[in-house]
Amino acid sequence: MITPTALSEAHMECRSLDATVPVLTDLLAFERVAHGPGWATMKHPSTPWLLTVHEAPQDSADKPAHHHFGVRVETKKEVDAAWEYLNAHAGEYGLFELKPQAYTHGSYSIHFREPGANDWEIECYEDVLRKESGGLRLGGVRSRHWEAPLDESQLRGRGYVPQAFTHGTLACSDSKAYGEFLREALGLETHDAYAHVVYLKHPATKHYVVCLERPERNERSSDFRFTLTVESPGAVEEAHQFLAAAERKIRPVALGEIEGDDRRWFLLRDADANWWEISSPR
Repeated sequence: MITPTALSEAHMECRSLDATVPVLTDLLAFERVAHGPGWATMKHPSTPWLLTVHEAPQDSADKPAHHHFGVRVETKKEVDAAWEYLNAHAGEYGLFELKPQAYTHGSYSIHFREPGANDWEIECYEDVLRKESGGLRLGGVRSRHWEAPLDESQLRGRGYVPQAFTHGTLACSDSKAYGEFLREALGLETHDAYAHVVYLKHPATKHYVVCLERPERNERSSDFRFTLTVESPGAVEEAHQFLAAAERKIRPVALGEIEGDDRRWFLLRDADANWWEISSPR
């Protein structure tokens, strides 16, 4: 298996950076840390991984709800406040398909779509964390993802403060087999969360990806992917060689060529058509 040093980045498409970026900054507490023609890299101040947003054609399809991203607040009261604020400002920010408060897998959350057609969740685990043991299961993904909470100045006047960018999601055809691929090929930590649901993460950090068993095949572009950082450009070469040699044993993958100079990287598309990037540090 390869040995990633981090689950370092998520990537998503949107229809318009000018429409999507304000949702991320004004409503979800992200900051823009880099940008270029057709892309912007965002970071939540309490979270180590990045989110790079790529601009796609205006007529690109809505993304399935099971492929969403999530931020976390401290209390259920904040989730309720977020529901009220997002509904009041939906027209201003181009939000649609707002889904009201619900309990799912221990979280209390709402969902909405930003104008770029991506589904976002604002969640909390207040009830789970009433017991000391509540945050210990599943690699600690339900525990707080921040050392010190952000104050209201981060999003003044909204009634809620996203404290962390916690998770993304993807679909797979067989969660058990996919968990084996994640461990044995990509070197990730996995947790069987529920029937047909696997959580993946890097053991050194709490942010994670929810892998949901779904019958439909992923047809999204490589602009929807997760990045695993390895130690060095040489480690990228070794990872590519390993995946090429072990392809038949670890489920078929489509490997791209290694690219870049100072930062080396390549793409792979796994058997469930999910995209990954293996990269040396920036």
